[in-house]
Amino acid sequence: MTKCILIFRELEKCVDLLKIFEDRSIFFSQVTLIKPIDEKIISQQKEILQNLKSTLFKIENFEDNIILNPKLARQIRQRYMRNWLMPFGFLAGLGFSNMTNLTTFSSLNLNNFGESLIGGLLGLGSGYIGSFFASGSINLGRSKEIRPLLNANKDGKWLIVLEAQNGYELPWNLIKEYELLDIVFLEG
Repeated sequence: MTKCILIFRELEKCVDLLKIFEDRSIFFSQVTLIKPIDEKIISQQKEILQNLKSTLFKIENFEDNIILNPKLARQIRQRYMRNWLMPFGFLAGLGFSNMTNLTTFSSLNLNNFGESLIGGLLGLGSGYIGSFFASGSINLGRSKEIRPLLNANKDGKWLIVLEAQNGYELPWNLIKEYELLDIVFLEG
């Protein structure tokens, strides 16, 4: 699915557009308002954000958004892979130790159960290491797309991340009525 990121200079324009989406019952798979860094938010904008409550969209920081932060996406991917690879690594290590009857740790005076247990623990560690490297090997190649968004965010610009529901088109006529600085599309 394509994600569309709208860049605004003013928070008021963002809020107006989001309220129109809500009033006209235009629903999206995802709507997130990305705040600029805290030093760029003035007190009037902080008051608006505190009063802004909606079930239609979320308010996040740039570094907390999984779409815009590849490091966060990698950490989440690693956590999911770890949950699968560590138990399988333990079982594989346990099975390998039992099948081969190796006495690698005989100097520790362990019986077969102890040898199998150490083999399982080594497999568990291998699963953890594997999850770390496997999650890092997936490269989404978004660094070129995200760099201008990060710079705009640091300059005090407001971002809206939109993802249309399957089978529906984004309301471009409505979006173009507002003073956008730029629109960025992210694939996948």
